[in-house]
Amino acid sequence: MIQLKPRTRALLACIPLILIAYVAVEFAHPVLLDKRHLLDFDIFYLVSTMIAEGNLHAAYALETFLPRQAAQPGFTGHPMFWSYPPFFNLVVAPLALLPAALSYALFMTATLGLYVWVIRRLAGPAFQTVIVLFLPLILLILRSGQNSFLTGSLIGLTCILALRHSRWAGVPLGLMAIKPHLALGVGLWSLLDRRWGLALQSFAVIGVFGAVATLVFGPGVWSASLGGIAETTDAFRDGSFPLFRMTSLYAFATSFGAGRDAALALHVTGIAAAVAGLAVLSRAGLPPGVLMGAGVVVSALISPYNYDYDLAMLGVAACLLAGTVQRHASCTERLALAAVVLILGSYGTALTAVADLVLKMDVMRPVSLLGPVIFVGATIIFRVVWRSRPHTQTLPV
Repeated sequence: MIQLKPRTRALLACIPLILIAYVAVEFAHPVLLDKRHLLDFDIFYLVSTMIAEGNLHAAYALETFLPRQAAQPGFTGHPMFWSYPPFFNLVVAPLALLPAALSYALFMTATLGLYVWVIRRLAGPAFQTVIVLFLPLILLILRSGQNSFLTGSLIGLTCILALRHSRWAGVPLGLMAIKPHLALGVGLWSLLDRRWGLALQSFAVIGVFGAVATLVFGPGVWSASLGGIAETTDAFRDGSFPLFRMTSLYAFATSFGAGRDAALALHVTGIAAAVAGLAVLSRAGLPPGVLMGAGVVVSALISPYNYDYDLAMLGVAACLLAGTVQRHASCTERLALAAVVLILGSYGTALTAVADLVLKMDVMRPVSLLGPVIFVGATIIFRVVWRSRPHTQTLPV
């Protein structure tokens, strides 16, 4: 386990805050700082503005959303789609109440603070190790202006409450309706672990959440969101997204030129293996937190449309599995898992920095390698967790 000196801890705490301050200034003075790309938070803020105008439905149709993007500082001509479910509109609606710079700083600081609190509660003595390993990913999320700290915190709160046998454990899981594909593995864990009350409560929360969204935005928001999802799906199938930032086997295969059917077959095979692995572990008599951590890992493997900035929830898995890895993993396995985490947090950032140059030189197109990387990490986790099961001899490594 990593143990940092107080000065080093203070420095690490300052780095994310400095980045938040820089990006906030970039929002306030985009011309001065030569802003060259739209961030995801630009889109969150724009949709919030359109909600205030009573024009939310236009965000779900690219023909009406693209002209609004084109007017934003940093627009490069590459469209960004709005395909979030109506639940998430409730999250972004208040953002435009403040200037963009202040709104970004408040949103990212608040969600990062919540995420660090959740990690601290789950990690115990592994806290500093988890923070150091996930720092590149934290910085990537901050630079993207994404919502991963929020989704990671909701997953983490589900785990905290479930470990305490709280009657409210299903509430944060239900709130993951803002990005439901990221919660599928945790939902599967709740069923395999026979947490029926948690599962039912999460569906009840989704129902209430949906009713509030319908009340606020009108019933037409659901058909509009389905149209936005359909447009995004078509663009994804056509390869219009930066695949090298994606973490799925589907993106990996298509970035190397595989056809959609072959890529989907590979992806489905990976999902089947991950789900089967979690089912096997559920019968191994593991401590609740360990099986829970495996469920969080599976959540990161299921959707073909996962980006590197969606992976904050893996910090939760790292907290839950740290003790098992420390006791039952070999030195080689621990180093490999550390390398996986660092690659997941830095590969997209590194290629983004050079992607324009590479494309202009027409040398190669950046390819997606994160899908195999994350599956390698998941395989090591399965091996270590399986080795840790009770009443067994330690397997040779």
